[in-house]
Amino acid sequence: MIEGRSVVPTPTVPGIDWLDDVAQDPTRALRSFLTAWYADVPVRPATPWHAAMKLPAPLLAFHDIAAGREEILGQQDFIEPLDEIDYAEDEPLVVFAAENQGVWVALIDPTDDDPVVWYDGGPERLRERERLSGFLLQFALNEAASTSPFTGFAAVTTEVLDRFVKDLVPVPLQPMRVPGDPTRHWVAPGLVAMAADHGERGIWLSVGSRQSSALRPLRSRLEWEQFNG
Repeated sequence: MIEGRSVVPTPTVPGIDWLDDVAQDPTRALRSFLTAWYADVPVRPATPWHAAMKLPAPLLAFHDIAAGREEILGQQDFIEPLDEIDYAEDEPLVVFAAENQGVWVALIDPTDDDPVVWYDGGPERLRERERLSGFLLQFALNEAASTSPFTGFAAVTTEVLDRFVKDLVPVPLQPMRVPGDPTRHWVAPGLVAMAADHGERGIWLSVGSRQSSALRPLRSRLEWEQFNG
């Protein structure tokens, strides 16, 4: 080491071994992903909160991981704090998540071990393809792609998207219905990519990382509308 110069440690880039658990245990995959992705976020003292009703294990696990790190509950869209989860009006379902501008809320049957997720906000209630455990992992991936410190965004065609993701690993879950239908995810060490199909408005590609080194190689891959890696 040169005298008088400190060495700044290189941040550890999160791996993608958690993908091996997605098919059989999405909650375990979620815990591994979030623990590694937010490893640089200090865990702050947190008041233990409790819901007014019994909730499914995947949702309780999500809150356990997020305890002391509110960022994990969402900065774009939101998983409701435990003490704010409440029943929908005239329904046996509970509202556990919400879109940032109030376009939709997400509902589940709290008595089911791994319930179906429903969106309420359009002309008809919409059923998500994955159950709660898969939805929560996809929610976390959406946040990672959209709200990480280093991100990129571009509107792309199907052909451009296919070329872009050829070196990335697809997340083995059914496509989400939000923010576009379909919304798909790909990952690489330290990187999450999300492609949301908005029909006539095109496919919106978002990439996110917590380490600029993981995003920087993508700068020359596209004509980005926004890129800060």
